[in-house]
Amino acid sequence: MEDTTQKRTGRFNKDLAKKIEDQIADYEGPADSQGVEIKSPGKMFWFTIAGDNYNDIPKVWTVKLFDPDGEEIEYLILADDISLRDRIFEKCDNKQNLKALVRCINWFGTEFLWIPSIRTRGNSKISQQSAKRAIELGQNGWIKAQWKNNSVGWVSWCHPGTEKIADWSKINEEDLINQIFDNRIINSLDHEALIRNVGGKA
Repeated sequence: MEDTTQKRTGRFNKDLAKKIEDQIADYEGPADSQGVEIKSPGKMFWFTIAGDNYNDIPKVWTVKLFDPDGEEIEYLILADDISLRDRIFEKCDNKQNLKALVRCINWFGTEFLWIPSIRTRGNSKISQQSAKRAIELGQNGWIKAQWKNNSVGWVSWCHPGTEKIADWSKINEEDLINQIFDNRIINSLDHEALIRNVGGKA
């Protein structure tokens, strides 16, 4: 019997994420990282963002699916083959969203991952444009950002003035994302979350 363990345990790869991001235009339809979590920046006080520009930020497809305990959690979809990715989308009930994986650190040294929507099923540009503006501001200094509503999107503003320097952990971006999304990266049709979503046993 074929060993599907490796297939079911995908790993994040930034180059692959960039390749997928390039395909999207043609698509239709501190030293230890433990404790780094996905958080919205609205309650994180002043924070800053890793990377030199917006293009440094990985953009990937994600979907929220139920785990075996009935909790809805976010999965990354990371498949470079467009046909395979479309089939994964079908097994996700076509509920995928395109999101940015934004590595942040707040004023108190707490690192977190912010994943704002870049494209939703409604394909509104408000979320994308306002998130991009916040990311670019955050890559150039300390900011605050809050989600206002669907008509306004993210509202962000800069710190009035500080020389504070962020103390980032030494873990690289790919390892950080792999830890956060451990067993939640879908790169094949036999991922247990997909099997469960279509009514199979997993």
